[in-house]
Amino acid sequence: MKIAVFIKSTTFHKGYGGLEVQNKTICEELVKRGHTVIVFSPRKELECSEREENGVKYIFINASYRGYLFSSLKVDSWYKRSLEVFTDYHNKESFDLVLSQSSSAESVIENKNFLGVKVVSISHGTAASEYLTFIKNISRLKDILWLFRNTQYFLRQYFGRQRRFINHSNRIIAVSNYVKKALVEETFVPEDKISVIHNGIDSADYSNAMLLNQGTKNTLGDVKSKVQIYFLGRIERSKGIFTILDIVKDLESGFVLHIVGDGPNLEEARDKARVLGLSDDVIFHGKCIHKDFIKLYKPDIFVFPTKRIEGFPMVLVESMFAGLPVVAFNMGGVSDAVEDGKTGYLVKEGDTKEFKKRLIELMSDPSLRFILGKNAKEKAENEFRLDKMIDAYEGLFKETLK
Repeated sequence: MKIAVFIKSTTFHKGYGGLEVQNKTICEELVKRGHTVIVFSPRKELECSEREENGVKYIFINASYRGYLFSSLKVDSWYKRSLEVFTDYHNKESFDLVLSQSSSAESVIENKNFLGVKVVSISHGTAASEYLTFIKNISRLKDILWLFRNTQYFLRQYFGRQRRFINHSNRIIAVSNYVKKALVEETFVPEDKISVIHNGIDSADYSNAMLLNQGTKNTLGDVKSKVQIYFLGRIERSKGIFTILDIVKDLESGFVLHIVGDGPNLEEARDKARVLGLSDDVIFHGKCIHKDFIKLYKPDIFVFPTKRIEGFPMVLVESMFAGLPVVAFNMGGVSDAVEDGKTGYLVKEGDTKEFKKRLIELMSDPSLRFILGKNAKEKAENEFRLDKMIDAYEGLFKETLK
């Protein structure tokens, strides 16, 4: 099968995140199974126009992704240039299928019948979810000033681009049941057009995690006399960094909160930890690879105090593979990963008292941590393995091409 993949950015671009990493993984796994994969993406700051890595070919198009209105008429727009470049490649050696990360293949989707190609699009979230996240996190005058801009952008997405790419694609992949439900409500797309395929990871990276977490010493030789609480994410208000600091400020000593990540509110978070008297209890590590941090520090509990409505947070899956019980606010696709009382605790959005209560329960009961962590790892192994995800993708592709 020859597959064209469209995405707004890749792991070769600056500031890439989880979506780009996941896309890279999908493409490389499809190549391993004998498929030909070519990725089309805006060139942006890159100096090269083509590149190949691990069997995946990348085409970087010199085009502007900015500008929404009349984009089909602008000579250098992504809408226009991506269609032109894809058409040239397609005419030389036709593709069987196009895989679009969100609306990045919008122009191809609109012209798929003329091109004679079918399109499967992946939705990681919805326009309304993003807008509600922004509204919920307004806290400064600057945010209010941005409200008008974000409102008009939301309306264009909600009534325009989102509905077009969702309804005009042949099939849709939603990364969680929450995203599927939201898409149906926002775009009126038939439910049977959407398949839920959870993102997966290579379980081999966490094969010995349960054994590691049960150790009494970390790799530095220090006795684990304190419960190790773990926060991983971008250090910004909407990810709940200030929320988790407020939650742990009144806890009795006997814990360490590890904060891993970087972001615009890092220094503000450091200052708040000092003001709250948490300097000895909170460690800011900066950026660190998830699996490497777990091997080094052997955390006991993963906390997810996000204030964002996210489609399917991969950090939860990674923590579950590591055998960590999770305490999380029940927002977006979180409940697809965390089962309340079985793999961790789901807490009503914004209920910091309940969050703290559940955290204390886990801190005070090592056997409970082990049981919930074991259940979390088993669920991850059964539902969120990389090979299971690729099997589902291949099956949907074959069904779409019938």
